[in-house]
Amino acid sequence: MPNALNLTGIALTTDQGRWKRLAAKLSREVLAPSAERTDREGVFPMENLRRLGQEGLLALPLPKEMGGKGETILTTALVTEELAAGCASTAMSFHMHMSTIPLIAALVEGEQVEKLLGPIVRGEAFGSFAMSEPGSGNRLWHTDSYAQREGEDYVIDCFKSFATSAGQADYYVVPTRPSADAGPNDLSLFMLDGKDPCIKPVGTWDGMGLRGNSSTPVKFDRCIAPEWRRLGGANVGFSMLFAYSLPIYQVGLAACYVGIAQAAYDTAVEHVKKRIHTDTNQALARLETVQRYVAEMRLAIDLVRGMVHRVAQMSDNALVLFDELHSAGLLDEIIRENPDDPFFVEVAQVKAAAAQMAVEVAHKALQVCGGTAYKRGHRAERAYRDARAGSVMAPSDDTLKLIVGRQVLGIEQPWE
Repeated sequence: MPNALNLTGIALTTDQGRWKRLAAKLSREVLAPSAERTDREGVFPMENLRRLGQEGLLALPLPKEMGGKGETILTTALVTEELAAGCASTAMSFHMHMSTIPLIAALVEGEQVEKLLGPIVRGEAFGSFAMSEPGSGNRLWHTDSYAQREGEDYVIDCFKSFATSAGQADYYVVPTRPSADAGPNDLSLFMLDGKDPCIKPVGTWDGMGLRGNSSTPVKFDRCIAPEWRRLGGANVGFSMLFAYSLPIYQVGLAACYVGIAQAAYDTAVEHVKKRIHTDTNQALARLETVQRYVAEMRLAIDLVRGMVHRVAQMSDNALVLFDELHSAGLLDEIIRENPDDPFFVEVAQVKAAAAQMAVEVAHKALQVCGGTAYKRGHRAERAYRDARAGSVMAPSDDTLKLIVGRQVLGIEQPWE
């Protein structure tokens, strides 16, 4: 019989294939063996993140001229999916770090290149966003906090209600208004040292799923930020977050949930092949109901994975345009005047589609695996809990659907 034709998926570059294989190897050999303990004990997977840094993954989308690997959002999505199949908590922390990189790279200049990017290039630092606030929740375009100028420095005194890797990240990118009288989406961006004693995680993370993420609130208790820790000008935050963070953030979230779904699917397939009913002496795989469930899971994953790859490629193309607009000083004007651009609708849809799919696939995996999968710690059970986080993670699926619906119906967006 001739070898099967490999006609599935997208055509990868040599480098993309290499990074994907490396991520799969790390996922299998490093992340997966500790994933059950990470979930059971709710411990932050610091050793995994440090290993990813040693392998060069923390600088993956950073331009080569800045010392990074120069890879694309698509490459980052491929890597994130592989990591999520091994340990969702590690992949989510990795993803949040990845989401900060294009933004930082677009804004650093002068001494900031070494001071802020140097540790990332050397694989010594990973970071996260601290965005959500109690007054606005997952409506991330609205910010109540503000920075207070004191002499040559800024004082950041605010409370962020959720931050992945809270108390663990080496740095936080913090959006806040530049002054008390600034508008709710007139934002400054600061990159603060995660080891600053003025940055105080609040409480202990005890989530239903993604239990290793340490996604607690963070209090920035009068943190002193020198000028070199501000990224860009006083009011650039809104447009820069839209252009440089939102695409990789949404695509990366979607990739995480594709990886979680893939792990649930693989677990179910392995189970039904091995489980033999003694009354018929046949594997569960022989049941038509099981075959239909497996096919439905496969179909759902492949459809959303294709969507993730497509939106990732669109995002890579968009970054080229955003770079040109940013260099010409036109980015803020274009972003604020085109909130309903079809590209941003695609970006909004991809995370919602992936989160919904992951729950459906994990649910069917539980059903196929039966009572044994209902036990705490079973891979399908863990995948279901991890997947359930997707719909409520900011921006929540309901918020994203609101944004898409307003665009379709020609209604102004909430931030306009």
